[in-house]
Amino acid sequence: MNEVQIDFSKVHHIKLWGITIMEPSTVLTSLMMTVVCIYAFVHLNKLARAHRMYMQIKYFFLFMAIATAIGGVLGHGFLYETGQRGKIPGWFASMIAVALFERAAIWHIKPLLKEKHGNFLGWLNYLELTIFFVLTFITLNFVVVEIHAFYGLFLMLFLIEIYVYKKKKDPGSKNIFIATFLGGLAAGFHALKFSFGPWFNYNDISHIPMALSIWYYYQGARHMTYYGEETIVPEEIIAEEK
Repeated sequence: MNEVQIDFSKVHHIKLWGITIMEPSTVLTSLMMTVVCIYAFVHLNKLARAHRMYMQIKYFFLFMAIATAIGGVLGHGFLYETGQRGKIPGWFASMIAVALFERAAIWHIKPLLKEKHGNFLGWLNYLELTIFFVLTFITLNFVVVEIHAFYGLFLMLFLIEIYVYKKKKDPGSKNIFIATFLGGLAAGFHALKFSFGPWFNYNDISHIPMALSIWYYYQGARHMTYYGEETIVPEEIIAEEK
């Protein structure tokens, strides 16, 4: 594995009760995303929708909560203890999360496709996650994680929801479009390394639209309709129509 050597003397940090915390602003903004994810998971869990599409969306938020918490605490706050390898659990959790929402989108579109096309997308989802896991472990490079997120959320999820919206005008899809735009904004800030200084850098700035993006993914999850067999309409939409 290629581990990047980090000069910790150049990384901003604070000390609390004798404990050194690296990049404290990034830890806080990461945990802000964790809170949004936990809120989404808890509230979706209360809806108790049994179909696999809704279950996979729900667990997207759980794994994203794990990813942002581990990423913030181990991947940034205590990086001097864990090294670059400390980022791996958070990266893997985030890739599982992306793959879960992508798989939920495949269930969303499956009833609108020929069976063989839907099955192909399902197998592609497994293959994609396996390949990116291996590449991440070998390279220890966050770029691989970003490429996976782009593929899963921007190509697969976004394009699938465009197709579903054209066919069904699904209200959940519109929220996913907004989430995708906000995710793109976050990626742009991160790629350009747009910063206001070490205490509010490109990581922190990108986490703000990312948290908003997660919120809109949650709204999309609440309002998505499953079109297979017996159509499953979210309870909130039924309530709004009465």
